[in-house]
Amino acid sequence: MDAGDVKWGDCIKLNPADAAALGLQDGDQVRVTSTTGEVVTTLKTWAALRPGTAAKTYGQGHWAMGHVAAEDYAGKIPRGANNNDFMAADYERLSGSTAFYGSFRVRIEKA
Repeated sequence: MDAGDVKWGDCIKLNPADAAALGLQDGDQVRVTSTTGEVVTTLKTWAALRPGTAAKTYGQGHWAMGHVAAEDYAGKIPRGANNNDFMAADYERLSGSTAFYGSFRVRIEKA
């Protein structure tokens, strides 16, 4: 759990000014799209986040770890969205790091 997250939920965080500029409000369902995929999650406005950036905690979007991870374990319905579904598996040439340790661009819009 990172500061600003929602207990037992999944969210992407935006600065309130950025959310307002996009016509979004705290609690809206949003589509997060990158060059490799997209997910739908809940928007959480968080004043502590630097304007122009978005933050999403890694760890949601799977069901295989039982009732803690799954919304419905028997139905194989995950709790939240998996970051791997929209994060590029691209490696930086010098360090070998992936986007997991860096940043990449996304489009955020109302779902």
